[in-house]
Amino acid sequence: MKKAVVVFIVLILGINSFGQSTSNKELTENIDTLFESYSYHNRFIGSVLISKDNHIIYQKSFGYANVDEHKKNTEKSIFSIASLTKSLTAVGVMKLVEDGNLTLDTTISTYFPDFMPDFSKEITIQHLLNNSSGIEANIGRTDDNGNGLMPEDTPITFNELLEKFKDSKLKFEPGTGYDYNNFGYLLLANIIEIVSGQSYANFMEQAVFKPAGMKNTSIAFFNSLNQKAQPYLGLGMTEFKKFNSPFHSSWLKGAADMNSTTIDLFKFMQALDNGTLLKPTSANKLYTSTQAMGVNEMASGLGWVIDKKGDEKWLYNNGLLPGYASVMGTLSEKNIKIIILSNATSVNPVIDEFQGEVTFVPEITDKIISLFQGKSIENLPIPKKIKNTSIVNVTKEYHLDDKHSLFLKKEGNTYTLETAGNEPWSVFTYTFSRNANENDSFSETALFFANAMSTQNFEGLINYANDQMKGFLGTEEGLGQLKGMWSNFLQHAGKFISYNIYKIDGDDIKNVHIRFHFETVDIGIVLSLNTNHKIQGMFMDDSVKTNHINTVKLIPISENEFFINGHQNGGMQDLKITASNKGLILTDGSISFKAEAINP
Repeated sequence: MKKAVVVFIVLILGINSFGQSTSNKELTENIDTLFESYSYHNRFIGSVLISKDNHIIYQKSFGYANVDEHKKNTEKSIFSIASLTKSLTAVGVMKLVEDGNLTLDTTISTYFPDFMPDFSKEITIQHLLNNSSGIEANIGRTDDNGNGLMPEDTPITFNELLEKFKDSKLKFEPGTGYDYNNFGYLLLANIIEIVSGQSYANFMEQAVFKPAGMKNTSIAFFNSLNQKAQPYLGLGMTEFKKFNSPFHSSWLKGAADMNSTTIDLFKFMQALDNGTLLKPTSANKLYTSTQAMGVNEMASGLGWVIDKKGDEKWLYNNGLLPGYASVMGTLSEKNIKIIILSNATSVNPVIDEFQGEVTFVPEITDKIISLFQGKSIENLPIPKKIKNTSIVNVTKEYHLDDKHSLFLKKEGNTYTLETAGNEPWSVFTYTFSRNANENDSFSETALFFANAMSTQNFEGLINYANDQMKGFLGTEEGLGQLKGMWSNFLQHAGKFISYNIYKIDGDDIKNVHIRFHFETVDIGIVLSLNTNHKIQGMFMDDSVKTNHINTVKLIPISENEFFINGHQNGGMQDLKITASNKGLILTDGSISFKAEAINP
């Protein structure tokens, strides 16, 4: 496993730009640089396969399949593919439809007449496949009302699950909404068994795995334990911890219980394209029998998600289980296939509340697609040792503003950055700690609201509302909700400290972002203000982050540039520091903040 280098280093800041004429060699070299950069920081271990026009142009593995045995991942490594299972289950169902054994309009009451008898006649096979059934019953997810069950490490029978969910109801009328549902696919796996007269595992072997030539794909168990990629937690940290408490596969049969390799999934995608598994008309229904997901133009197909990357159609599915992450997708118009299987997550995504990235697979996938589209990407820094010619202990002070200062310290081979000011703050939250430059009528409205909330004195607030919001801010019921919110904040976030406006965006209609700073947690509220500076709406601001780390380690990029690994500091964003005797620049994503040097 790679460790952080604790000596002077320089970094290759992999900012790569490619035009449409980029050769396959250049493209694959830069895809490799991308993966190497994530692998260096332990943000990716696993196997990758990428093809263009049905030719594999990149295939490589990273990290360990078994850390204790020092066994590396290879192209033969077998991973749990998590919810990619659904894409294969959907093909199995469509094979039965194609053979005339059932239809997409067949209702589940046909097979389970005693399950949800008041609603099962409304729920069809298609509803289960594209997550539009509206069923409250779910596995691996629970909603705000407590509906759903978490999988356990002991086995469970299908009849036991039906009994547990016998009183389930509908969240919405089937076919009118989207709600991701694992239990729907468990129903589908059992429908396959009823219709085919075979076990789900045997049917999938005969109908999908064998025709596609998938020799290392299996249900519920690993074909070759020797090739199994063990699941690990601690993604992005300095070392991994083996995950020893997996759930029993019976809980997610048909939804997330398959194991496979990158090459087998490539064979599956090829067989789906060339008509080996389904006729073209049947395969097309996988991507056209859709339900809108309520996010941009995204739609849920039959075991697939239909999305766009730029102007190109992106058909994909992804998977996530404790210790495993995966993606399988195609830019269909360019005939590009991307398959990534990983055997590490940062935490157990089911029960842990770590605020960093659980997996970097989606982020990596987006960057690969950007490379194919000729766009620029930024890789994580890859260090290179250089000779240390001198060691001088130095401390330099920089002022970002009247309330926020930074001390850059060099002690031997170690660089650190320490925050200082009137109140404790973190370099990761400066974006939210600083005050927005605008100081006009929009700020006046927002500041009045912030003061009303923090003092719980709402007298006069109605004068800052438009006609519609007066029906909320001018009523006891509405103000009661605001009082209840504040009471909840105090209960969970501790003592209130201060507030500030950290961002104002928009043209005629302004969104004013307010940060409320509490003892343990920062909370954000966004006010939507019309052209008359009146409140026309409000919503919670999920972008506000809380971090109490005031000293961070710097990784030198060059003589005056440094990288801050945010993931290892509470799961925050990565930052960059550029320092000189005259000043310092703190770069947070696309935003840069300048600080003046004190006594340069």
